[in-house]
Amino acid sequence: MRKEKNISFPDCWDELTTDEWVYLLQLRYALQTHRGVSLQDVRRAWCFYVLSHRGYKFHYDKALQTDDMNLIEQLTETLDWMWLIDDEEGCIALRFNTTKNLFPKWKKLIGPQSHGADLTFGEFRAATAAMNLYTQDHMPSDLLALVAILYRKPGDFGKRQPFDVDRLPEYMRDAKVMPPELQWGVYAWFAYFCEYLLKGAFVIDGNEVTFAPVFGRRDPNAPTASGQDLGLNSILYTVAESGVFGTADDTDRTPLLRVLLKLLDDKQRADEMLKRIKSK
Repeated sequence: MRKEKNISFPDCWDELTTDEWVYLLQLRYALQTHRGVSLQDVRRAWCFYVLSHRGYKFHYDKALQTDDMNLIEQLTETLDWMWLIDDEEGCIALRFNTTKNLFPKWKKLIGPQSHGADLTFGEFRAATAAMNLYTQDHMPSDLLALVAILYRKPGDFGKRQPFDVDRLPEYMRDAKVMPPELQWGVYAWFAYFCEYLLKGAFVIDGNEVTFAPVFGRRDPNAPTASGQDLGLNSILYTVAESGVFGTADDTDRTPLLRVLLKLLDDKQRADEMLKRIKSK
């Protein structure tokens, strides 16, 4: 984390506050919808916002304001980790790549915990299906469905209500309070979480765990995971048949990472058994 004039300035996604992420999403929306707004305008506005909200005191003396502007210009040059620019395609996109949920709640809606810690298997299956539909057709209703699945009103002990797919229309009515630009932020987080499941490592009970073997071999350069690629329905039926977590409905109510840990353990046992057979 860089420090300018005793003010910490973020240099990765994990260091953003919720307000900084929300403002960035609003700026991204302005960049896409308003002619005359450039990426450099967005960078400057975001740097000014971050400095202001982290305690930097801008000068009122015009003679010293040049120093402030120079500082902002210097900081805009440090944001390559944030933006992806494709000159050939004329495309500008955010390089979002963290499983930390920078947007844990909105008004009365509570989102999932960072790193998918409280996602149930059924909730994840439903969210993946909605994400795939939105990725294919970019229909606002599919994006709203994704948000509605992940962000729900609190239930007991202030936690999110347990997910019930039959209540999706109700969830979607509640989720309409979230502006479209923030809904896209939910999509960005969940899409990267799905990708990370295939490639990354999670720390569970102090141990580093990689779930890639559960999903089989996959091209590491392939695009963000889809439900078909993840084979979630197949996983559901396989686990339900084993009876470890109960019925298919019981499995859907089981924490996602717990289901994946079970499948990973089964895969490792099967691989070890295969090695023993081949060695004989």
